[in-house]
Amino acid sequence: MTVRSIDGTPVTIRLAMKMEDALQAFAVRAACFIGELDVPFSEEFDGHDHGATHVIAYLGDEPVGAVRLRWFRSFAMTERLAVLQRFRGLRIGQQLLEHCGTLAESRGCGLLYAQVLPCDIGYWEKQGWCRLVPEAQSKADPDQIVAVIKAADPGKPLPDVEPPEVINLRREPQRDATRNPLVACTK
Repeated sequence: MTVRSIDGTPVTIRLAMKMEDALQAFAVRAACFIGELDVPFSEEFDGHDHGATHVIAYLGDEPVGAVRLRWFRSFAMTERLAVLQRFRGLRIGQQLLEHCGTLAESRGCGLLYAQVLPCDIGYWEKQGWCRLVPEAQSKADPDQIVAVIKAADPGKPLPDVEPPEVINLRREPQRDATRNPLVACTK
């Protein structure tokens, strides 16, 4: 548990351990992504929420930030980093990402991976994340999602990672009432 303070009120970072905690993380994400950015509900919440670890930032008892962490064989993937608008600029996002690194390291995961929008890459690079694909290649398509990585333990070197040929975000296929897979939705 990480504790810092803002104007004397403690900022606490902790894992969602019960349904109420998860709902608080979802409420922060809904306010940021659905409310501010007009992301459709169907894109913000998916089947990965049930198998993921949710990390929440509290200012006092109020949830003010959240991030989702999914686990893979050789890395942990940070997703859906959200901080309520009135609490941005107070290093809450940074604290959430640091906690993800500590958690990943404690579980034997040496690498964090994220996919970010080009407009957000500056924030992530300021936090010490590195582009998986060189900047010149990622600038070829300004709408292309940018893959970034960071060593879970900042004191250790970044492991060698081969970038995929294509970095693509897509919705998961949905199932109809008969449980048959439908073609993934595209826009």
